[in-house]
Amino acid sequence: MDGRLMAKQDKELLSTARSRLNLAISAYSESREDELDDLRFFAGSPDNHWQWPADVLATRGAVQGQTINARPCLTINKLPQHVKQVTNDQRQNRPAGKVIPADDKADIEVAEIFDGIVRHIEYISDADVAYDTACENQVAYGEGYIRILTEYCDENTFDQDIKIGRVRNSFSVYMDPMIQDPCGADAKWCFITEDITKEDYERMFPDASPVTTLQQMGVGDQSINQWLNENTIRIAEYFYIDHEPATLNMYRDGMTAFEGTPEDKQMKAMGMKPIKTRRVDRQKVKWCKINGYEVLEEQEWAGKYIPVVKVVGNEFEVDGRIYMSGLVRNAKDAQRMYNYWVSQEAEMLALAPKAPFIGYGGQFEGYEQQWKTANTQNWPYLEVNPDVTDGQGQTLPLPQRAMPPMAQTGLIQAKMGASEDIKSTTGQYDASLGMMGNERSGRAILAREKQGDTGTYHYVDNLARAVRHVTRQIVDM
Repeated sequence: MDGRLMAKQDKELLSTARSRLNLAISAYSESREDELDDLRFFAGSPDNHWQWPADVLATRGAVQGQTINARPCLTINKLPQHVKQVTNDQRQNRPAGKVIPADDKADIEVAEIFDGIVRHIEYISDADVAYDTACENQVAYGEGYIRILTEYCDENTFDQDIKIGRVRNSFSVYMDPMIQDPCGADAKWCFITEDITKEDYERMFPDASPVTTLQQMGVGDQSINQWLNENTIRIAEYFYIDHEPATLNMYRDGMTAFEGTPEDKQMKAMGMKPIKTRRVDRQKVKWCKINGYEVLEEQEWAGKYIPVVKVVGNEFEVDGRIYMSGLVRNAKDAQRMYNYWVSQEAEMLALAPKAPFIGYGGQFEGYEQQWKTANTQNWPYLEVNPDVTDGQGQTLPLPQRAMPPMAQTGLIQAKMGASEDIKSTTGQYDASLGMMGNERSGRAILAREKQGDTGTYHYVDNLARAVRHVTRQIVDM
């Protein structure tokens, strides 16, 4: 192909790619801001205080470096328990794709062979890692992804293996926002982005434009400049469907072939002539790796689907915009209230005076040091002065400790209410969390557990749907 034509095609491809990526970023931006907040909230700990709003932390004086008069801001994160209840249940009952004959003409043995191939690919790929990661992401904040890729068997061969890959960072994937299929089976394009250091970029792509050239090209062009950072360069894998007009020929034995393909030429060489022809829009999936300004690598993909599978948690379309969420979203306020009431309880008990010993004057005389340190040292016994009487020669009662401070009933009830709210907003009650009920028979216990799992069953069902599409793509290749 003429070099000028290739340069023109690359320029058009890159312009389209930048426009599509901007479209996806705009379409997913609001949802992903909420998803990222969900993820940070889910990962909240006593060290990072991510479950406490910044203004509340400042008001309570619980900011870094400030310890005087700071009020407690405790984080008792109960959400991982609820998320892990779903994800670990999935690990014990992992969904699996199944290849079955489509009609009475299909060969059962061939279907079984394909089924074995899929199982082998899952085994060599450690596909359970990809499935588990996608499940954890969809349950925690609403979206996960699984990808299908090919890799060379080793450095001494051109043979390639199909692999099922893990996508750890769901926010690095930008899929066609116009999709209707929950797995993205109808996607027309998709990006998987990665930010790498400038040193790694020059090592991995020695024939590409140097970093200084890219920086000069990005001056004044925001669509290119957003691919460059002070220390990193964004690299994107870009999958897209290319449309090519073609003629489909049908021969007497029912076999079909596209005009000009090796199969079509072979049939014509055997003296066969098409009995039917029709014009079709042939779709091909293509892949390239780009830096926003130039194509670094490119090739044609073997299958007819974009090899990125979406695993969704909860999905909504509001006013034309897509919103996704997981188990954490609706439980955040309940978790905040739980943290608040626990902190209030700790503060109240910490500020309350310690329960003192109450005795008559003179009873502690001679043993003052023991009684002064009774709250800090583990004395085996405490003595009193026996010479102190009631004036009539009778020994006075021994000193007694006053009633210790108790947490307010309303505070305890509020904390319990917040804990129950976490259960109701996650759809997981005591049965789901393994707590014992009144059931005694095995059947009754299983029925109660099943009822408890119903509120979160859609997460595992969505993962099973995605795994079926992974199987469909492998068979298609």
